[in-house]
Amino acid sequence: MNRTQHYSLLKAMEIDKSNLLKYQELYKYAYILSDGIFKIVFAEEKDHSLLISLVNAMLGLQGDDAIKDIILEMQEFPGVFNKKDCILDIIGTTNAGEKVLVEVQQQGDDFFRDRVEYYISRVIENQVHTSEKYELPRIYFLGLLDFELFPEEPQKYIHHVDEMCNGRKFFPKIQKIFVEIDKFFELEKAGITASDNSEAAQWLRAIKVIVKEEPVPEKIMQNETFRHLLDSVKLINFVEELFNCEAKNMTDLKAEHEIGFSEGKAKGKIEGRAEGLSEGERNKAREVALKMLAKNKPLGEIVEFTGLTESEIHAASSFFQK
Repeated sequence: MNRTQHYSLLKAMEIDKSNLLKYQELYKYAYILSDGIFKIVFAEEKDHSLLISLVNAMLGLQGDDAIKDIILEMQEFPGVFNKKDCILDIIGTTNAGEKVLVEVQQQGDDFFRDRVEYYISRVIENQVHTSEKYELPRIYFLGLLDFELFPEEPQKYIHHVDEMCNGRKFFPKIQKIFVEIDKFFELEKAGITASDNSEAAQWLRAIKVIVKEEPVPEKIMQNETFRHLLDSVKLINFVEELFNCEAKNMTDLKAEHEIGFSEGKAKGKIEGRAEGLSEGERNKAREVALKMLAKNKPLGEIVEFTGLTESEIHAASSFFQK
């Protein structure tokens, strides 16, 4: 199941919860990049073997450098005073004392890179305590993206981002790795990654089976880890409450949007969306946009829900932060 099909499932469950049964007949796998599904598959497993395998593959960790064990921690760093909360999909400490942050992002937005830096900074903030010396552990940030973040590199799907000075890494303890999943799918379709036998590529081929609902290649089926992954993400495994929660979140945002525009709809069609808003409607839309920003919703989704332009959303955010 892909993202569009997942959203379709949630909308269908708004109408009738029993529609989940119909989707279970249509699709074999759940949308693995949904926040809820991802956390269940990778965070709730007792020995975290899938998570360890995924992280090692995407970070390219092998031999003595590979993660052998990981202890997961609370995902939320509450904001102090009027600062925003920091809620990560997965955060853990490895057997070597390293920090691993994993974030799944379904859609791109203008603030994603800012949010990555903010999340890392909040984790750093919690590492050094009073009377301790300023010695940070190695921190890995792994971003799994269902969108293109690096269009300037069309044939590269894994990106290691470092702070550089004169061609050298300035602070190698902090490593940011971004994986453009859909770009890999396109490269695979074009045959460009046919000779790529890396662990990362094998993992992405397994994810491709899930997202595209494709037959399982023999090489994937022979791998015990990937067989475990495919079994874990079967749509029939997940209870109705999980999808009800995601559907409710989507419904709440939709309701806020509709309330803000109800007056305009009653008068007739809205021309040009943002251009057709009255000042009262625009204020309502700004309120909805701020709530969605607080929930870290992608900017494109906020534009679609509110009818505001990106610049209007930026302006509203800047005004209320003063």
